[in-house]
Amino acid sequence: MLSALEKVSQDFLALTLQEKLEFLKRITNTPPGEWVEMDGKLHFIPEGPPATEEEEEVFQRENEEIDAGRGITLHELKKKFEV
Repeated sequence: MLSALEKVSQDFLALTLQEKLEFLKRITNTPPGEWVEMDGKLHFIPEGPPATEEEEEVFQRENEEIDAGRGITLHELKKKFEV
């Protein structure tokens, strides 16, 4: 039997690109910006320049993980940075 997380993951993969973008817009708490598809992968592009060098590094690192197929949940990210 699949766990709820595995079921959601499988269902997400079955969505069209536009459905994935709409889903991400609804469930993520992100700063102003836009979810876009580039080279077949989804990326979040923040509005305006990063506020700090640390913010720039975080976005770059997270996009590299997404590109490599290793996502991280918002909860894990907050815990990692003790937010």
